[in-house]
Amino acid sequence: MAEIKIGPQAGPQTDFLSTAADIAIYGGAAGGGKSYALMVECLRHSRNPAFGATIFRRTYAQVTQQGGLWDTAGQIFPLLGADPNQTMLTWRFPSGATVAFRHLQHEKDKHSYQGAQIALIGFD
Repeated sequence: MAEIKIGPQAGPQTDFLSTAADIAIYGGAAGGGKSYALMVECLRHSRNPAFGATIFRRTYAQVTQQGGLWDTAGQIFPLLGADPNQTMLTWRFPSGATVAFRHLQHEKDKHSYQGAQIALIGFD
């Protein structure tokens, strides 16, 4: 079987993934690789059973639409043995690490996350 390499493209993806900053902002036009970079960042922690990430979009439709975050995760996460839960929009890695996809469509939605201890929060 051929070796599969997962990693950033040279340029902004590499800069984003190599920063030592606690908060990194990576912006730009559609198609610039921001979603993929968020997935790769999650993979770095996939062997840590205490790791949990939540990646937000504005609406669930943006998470689940064809070519959206859920599809992108489905191309990458299974390569490391992760299992999807389509109902909860969550992936679980063999270690127990999780990546969840959620929305923040309305101002009041932020209250759903009060007190949550999330190791990595991504906004896509």
